[in-house]
Amino acid sequence: MRMIFQTGLLRQLTERGVSVSVVVPDATDPNIVSLCERDGVRPLEYPAPDQPAQRILKSLRKYVVEDIRNNPCLWDKHEELKRAGGWRKKLTGSLGLILNAVVVYAPWLRRLFLRMEQRILLRPQAIDFIEKLAPDILVSTYPVSAPEPELMLAARHLKVRTVLHLLSWDNITAKGHFQALADDYLAWGPTMKEELQTFYAVPEARITECGVPHFDLYFRKDEQRVDSPLLEKLEAEKEPYLFFALSASRYAPCETAILQQLCAETKAGGRLAGVRIVARPHPSALSGLMEDTKTLDKLKALEKDAGLLVSYPLMVTGSKMNWSVRDSDMYELIALLRGAAVVLNSGSTVAVEALALGRSMVITAYDGPEKLPYDRSARRLMDYPHLRKLMADGGGERTNNHEELMEVLRVLMKDPTYHLARRQRALYRQIGDQQGNATEQVAAALLTFLARPQVPGQVERSKV
Repeated sequence: MRMIFQTGLLRQLTERGVSVSVVVPDATDPNIVSLCERDGVRPLEYPAPDQPAQRILKSLRKYVVEDIRNNPCLWDKHEELKRAGGWRKKLTGSLGLILNAVVVYAPWLRRLFLRMEQRILLRPQAIDFIEKLAPDILVSTYPVSAPEPELMLAARHLKVRTVLHLLSWDNITAKGHFQALADDYLAWGPTMKEELQTFYAVPEARITECGVPHFDLYFRKDEQRVDSPLLEKLEAEKEPYLFFALSASRYAPCETAILQQLCAETKAGGRLAGVRIVARPHPSALSGLMEDTKTLDKLKALEKDAGLLVSYPLMVTGSKMNWSVRDSDMYELIALLRGAAVVLNSGSTVAVEALALGRSMVITAYDGPEKLPYDRSARRLMDYPHLRKLMADGGGERTNNHEELMEVLRVLMKDPTYHLARRQRALYRQIGDQQGNATEQVAAALLTFLARPQVPGQVERSKV
């Protein structure tokens, strides 16, 4: 939603005379219809449902294809399966580990699995869909989730040029090997480019670094003003504030306890006296499969009893698009990040967004006053490859308990330029040399691909 609809990317293409269609879960969704009409694009539904065999293969994939024990993100998914799944999922996890051990000694099973998967995903319905659509280019943003892999494979079968434009910084290292590869790739910056080369042996000539379209507004000072009572309150009070962007509680279950400790420090005599605390729940907490009423109830209690200010994402009710938020929500988020004295989070994309706005960023790698087991603790997020790389590049300050957080906040609020050169290097590693023109660069790259003759058989195999 943010990357292609809320950036003006589609409109830039249609204004250049390109015909654009967007495959969406529901082509009658009023929000989708309105956005498509605005940008002059056509919403389309791909009607084929998931196959039972496809679902089974996907559940086994991380055990057969991946080195799951050495991938913290995928191992975390396995641990979550054991904790929260029913007996069938727990059995799948146990059998999956056995299968993973067997594959180590019989790698031919992995190759057999991948061949079987490719045959199942190359569906007649997908081929028919792409054939009737007859695109010159098919762009995928998330090739690990249906229906994108099967549409990509159908396009490859029909010799239609494919482009991979990943929507998040963790897609390569955290989601497992892609089920379909592409002819050309649009990367955020040097880190993503290196990952494409390392994991998929993509030649440098087929990777274009374009930055992040949905970060463009962060580099512009003339962003749209939004009618926000919260922003008006902060502006009227003129007090410094800390902005805490929460993750889904599945990843960091004790962030509300950290907020409670911070709010206590803002009282008279506390170390943060005169400082406001602003929190923002992750959009997934408000709707969808990860809806989290417990966290929302705790935030409301802190609003009432501890003076916490909360920015609730402005969700589009009834939309089938995941985490669909209104355009005005982007402007409130930008304003909150830009005005914050320090940005805190446990490892979400906000860590990079804060750097784009020149804000100091702190990772809360702990569980408030508790110390949870590693497999449920926010500590484990520090081992996720994408976050580990950001921190190694100097992207932020890690804190392991409340006292460390207080000391880091004291330093950062006293000196906003603390470790500025390191933060700028970390930002460059993530998004390249961008100053708000990523959308234009993506549009230009797609137009270049349109003008380039297709080379049959260009897509290569993954280095699995």
